[in-house]
Amino acid sequence: MVDTIGLTIDQSMVNTSIDFMAEVGAKINVDIKSSNEYRIIGTYRNLHVFITPSYVHIEGSLPKYRYGSNLVTLSREEPGNIIDEIGAALGLPLRDAFVTRVDIAANLEMNNSPKSYFPYLSFLRNFDRNIKSGSLYYKQKWRQFYFYDKVMEAKKHHDPLLTPGLCQKHILRYEMRFKRQWLEYHFDHKIKAIELYGETSDVCCELVAEWYQKYEDIVKVGMVKPAFEMTKMGLFDWLLRNYSRKNDIIKLIDSCSAKGDRKAARLKREVSAMLKKCDHEDEDMVGELNRKVWDAEEAY
Repeated sequence: MVDTIGLTIDQSMVNTSIDFMAEVGAKINVDIKSSNEYRIIGTYRNLHVFITPSYVHIEGSLPKYRYGSNLVTLSREEPGNIIDEIGAALGLPLRDAFVTRVDIAANLEMNNSPKSYFPYLSFLRNFDRNIKSGSLYYKQKWRQFYFYDKVMEAKKHHDPLLTPGLCQKHILRYEMRFKRQWLEYHFDHKIKAIELYGETSDVCCELVAEWYQKYEDIVKVGMVKPAFEMTKMGLFDWLLRNYSRKNDIIKLIDSCSAKGDRKAARLKREVSAMLKKCDHEDEDMVGELNRKVWDAEEAY
């Protein structure tokens, strides 16, 4: 479930003197326009690399580094192996690097389109909720998480592992980003990359637990999935029933009509008859999403 990480290593962590600008800079694709005599900015495969004479910062998705895609979920062992591989390629002891960011994520295969679940996910205390560019965000200063359509995002970025079969599926991605300040506060020390290694990594297990708990803390709103006959009357029937779940329509008619109004009496009889119909599809989409998030956490 570990995806993107950020690592920073400075000269004090290196046993032998390394000229970061010269030695590491020679191993990456340098962005000439953004680089100068004081800094080098570039990439190594999918990773963003920022180099100064005193430190190197590396950030990027570990699944994309290994597989070219984060449609793949890494095993517990893989983050450490990939970090070692990156360190060997750049000539840096990245096990000792400080962690400045960790993203925990899962791809959830759903029965309906990802955005159809957004209305169920409501308020979360101390987080700002907003929908932007087709994604649902919950934000704090030092951490945030979001839900989005993974298939749509994979198509946009020409994901090499996106097959025709996957294109037909509804994949909701739930991703949570932990920044350096939150990590240091929560764990009461600066996290090193070595602490992300292995099947028994306490840091990773605790971050996954936090990922699950924050989902649990969201206030869920129950709704009925829209299902109606594709006619004007079918739509009107569904809107009437949906409105009646929050409002007393009979009282509404009474308040808008005079006592003894025959038209109002007839309308109340017709509305009452329509409300007795049970031809709508009631699907527990909240329950489905709860199960999927729980299964992802348990699988880890």
